[in-house]
Amino acid sequence: MSDSPVAFVSPIHESSAGDAPNLLSRIVRESPDAVARAAIVAVAGTLFWLTWARWGDLQLDNGRELYVPLEILRGKLLYRDIFYAFGPLAPYAEALLLVLFGQHLYVLYILGLATTIADALVVFNIGTMVEGRAVGLTAAVAVLLQGFQPTEFNYVFPWSYAGSLSLLLGLLCLCFTLRHIIHGTGRDLVLAGLAAGLALLCKQEFGLVCYVLLAFVLLMEIALYRSVRVLLRSIALCTPGVVLWALVYGWIFWSLTPSFMLFDNWVEIPGSYYMRIYGAHWAAFVGLRFNPFELAVLVISATICLVVWFWIAWMSRSSIGRWPFVAAVILLASGLIVLRQFSPPTTYLILTLYIFPRGMFFIGCAFLAHTLYKLRKNRDDRRLLAKAALGLFALILAIRVLAQIIPAGYSIFYDVPLVLIFLIVVAGCLDAGARSLAVEQRRKLIASLLTVEVLMLAIVLMPGHSERTVRLETAWGPIYLKPADAGVAQQIINFVSEQKRQGRRVALLPELPMVYAFTGMEAPSRWYTLVPGCPSPQQEQDYISDLKHVAPDYIILTNRYTGEYGPAYFGIDYDRQIVHWIETNYRIDRQFDSFRRDRSRTLAALLYERLRRSPSVSSAPAINPSHIEQR
Repeated sequence: MSDSPVAFVSPIHESSAGDAPNLLSRIVRESPDAVARAAIVAVAGTLFWLTWARWGDLQLDNGRELYVPLEILRGKLLYRDIFYAFGPLAPYAEALLLVLFGQHLYVLYILGLATTIADALVVFNIGTMVEGRAVGLTAAVAVLLQGFQPTEFNYVFPWSYAGSLSLLLGLLCLCFTLRHIIHGTGRDLVLAGLAAGLALLCKQEFGLVCYVLLAFVLLMEIALYRSVRVLLRSIALCTPGVVLWALVYGWIFWSLTPSFMLFDNWVEIPGSYYMRIYGAHWAAFVGLRFNPFELAVLVISATICLVVWFWIAWMSRSSIGRWPFVAAVILLASGLIVLRQFSPPTTYLILTLYIFPRGMFFIGCAFLAHTLYKLRKNRDDRRLLAKAALGLFALILAIRVLAQIIPAGYSIFYDVPLVLIFLIVVAGCLDAGARSLAVEQRRKLIASLLTVEVLMLAIVLMPGHSERTVRLETAWGPIYLKPADAGVAQQIINFVSEQKRQGRRVALLPELPMVYAFTGMEAPSRWYTLVPGCPSPQQEQDYISDLKHVAPDYIILTNRYTGEYGPAYFGIDYDRQIVHWIETNYRIDRQFDSFRRDRSRTLAALLYERLRRSPSVSSAPAINPSHIEQR
């Protein structure tokens, strides 16, 4: 299938009159890879335009991607002066871009667009290398379709640029490693090692997955060549990447001490307070679950998915190249459009059972097992070794979300290689179902049905009507929000900006770092957001000491719901000492919108004003503090 046509465009034939092929036909025939890459860029540009400035979340982690680089530019040292849970590469890279191009959301948007396009192009290269152009292009478009979602989990303005950059670096490591396996060039192994080192400097688990991949390849080469010399040469080629991250982390750990780094910043280290109390709940929330019944359902659904694809290929054998097949595709697409509008549960069922099964992890397990079995019988087949390496990388990366493989949410940062494997397996099912056809006809059928896959995925995931209709203008540029959130956000930004002009300090709790960046205000502590476990109960006193030292004139307390961690509300379920200190030293002045804690995610906030005299003789609060206890 390596020479199959571009997946989602129909073959272009010469004119019936026998004239010379037109320019477009000649370009497609002579430069199919260039046409595919141009199509990828065009799809990315279209999605960028359709979802413009509707990425991210005002309250959540996206604000960190503005605030932390801004603090670095103010002379703060990452980790020591600013809490940060990942490697140092992303925030310093963002700070450099802000220096070069200005403090604007456009800078981050373009960074996100560039990394998204790069992700898709690398996936295309990997897919083409391993299985063929049709599979590579289909996977690339699938990656784009899941990467522009109007939530905090997207590739353009993500919850963490460390995550999106790590994904790109991990894919580059995978791509260079596969090229090394297939072509045997030492340069590719050096580049793979450098990509792995940079991934480790970006987000630690991505770097670890990359090094597991490299270790697997080195061990397999020992088994194939039985040469210590080959092993030593391969290790030497990977050394530059190791030296890179060892020097950076060595300096950081020496300057700030290992204990401070591992337990005061990298809170996902086993044994930390966060991991002991909240880590398991968060892991289960994003998909690291081992419920036997759920896993059995996922295995069954994945099996059904592959059987359906086989059956479709078997039934389509006599229709390939004829109008009934085209008519069926058009009818299917039209039906999906209608279902999307009037029956979301049905479209979700089609998504999870047919075009993007949640049991994709187990398809990956079967793919790896089958590939290793074939490799055992064909030890010299480099392409099989490349597929085994791809399967191992995909499974280790996706294990964090194994029960929640969906084209949205946290999963999109971990499922990309697995999506590629799914499409490789689908192509294999289609090939088996159409085995009676000639090779060229079978190739055409596979390309056509992969086009159907892309069209269905696009119909389900293509951005339609968005609730984020209000354009919020900020000092950093525009961002679209829901009407209720936009009104409250504008009030808060205006208030904080006015207090800054008057030389007063405002603290935003528990999590609203984007407003710090928009207004130029600084958080009163190295913790600019407070979520369950960060800070720990022992560190709450440190935070209170920072509040006492800074003595902010006002504190804005939002209704941030943190159910994904387990405990739902700041001051009620966690960080009670901090809220008790605030209630002792501040009075409630007003509220932004109607403050409530009803598990909704609509932004609302209380405004606390610092008491100017003893609490025992202070005036009664404008709003009863019992509001804080409402849920």
